[in-house]
Amino acid sequence: MRNILSMSIIILLIPVLALAQEKMTEEQAQAELMSLQEQLAEAEATISALEAEIDAMQTDMADWQMRYDELSAKLAELKETWKRCQYGRYTVVEGDWLSMIASMRTVYHDGAKWPMIYEANKDKITNPNLIYPGWVLLIPYLEVYDVVPGDCLWLIASYLSIYSDAKRWPEIFEANKDKIKDPDWIYSYQEFVIPHD
Repeated sequence: MRNILSMSIIILLIPVLALAQEKMTEEQAQAELMSLQEQLAEAEATISALEAEIDAMQTDMADWQMRYDELSAKLAELKETWKRCQYGRYTVVEGDWLSMIASMRTVYHDGAKWPMIYEANKDKITNPNLIYPGWVLLIPYLEVYDVVPGDCLWLIASYLSIYSDAKRWPEIFEANKDKIKDPDWIYSYQEFVIPHD
């Protein structure tokens, strides 16, 4: 960069010197040359300062990128933790097994979904065939829910796999206004999106 700028200055000044050469005395030419050399030295000093700034900025950018990557990883971890905090909780009782829990109406009413419970509780469950009374299992939420006979919005909201809170039924209504014309009337086999912010 420095060489390019120096050459550019010299190339620009050659015509000026050529024109002025006839009219200048040797002393004037020397003075002009000295002035140009000073300008060139100033330009080189400016280039050096700018290069130092660029180096410093690149170092700062690398530091900021590393910090950004760290914070992004931490955010992803916190999002996962927050998601798990929203999960429902089920306390195991004598005679329970995972597919039976998954098949409960208040959970998934689908025994085939037992692996969801297993995956969410691997820190506790080493063998999916062995669970013990008193354990509190996380029940991962559903993002889509298929209405079954007897459901209503407040009942759906109360399920462990939805919100575990009947009062949150308006969230389901708002997210599915294209399918629900009246919150008091929903129909079996409708599929609702379950928002989880």
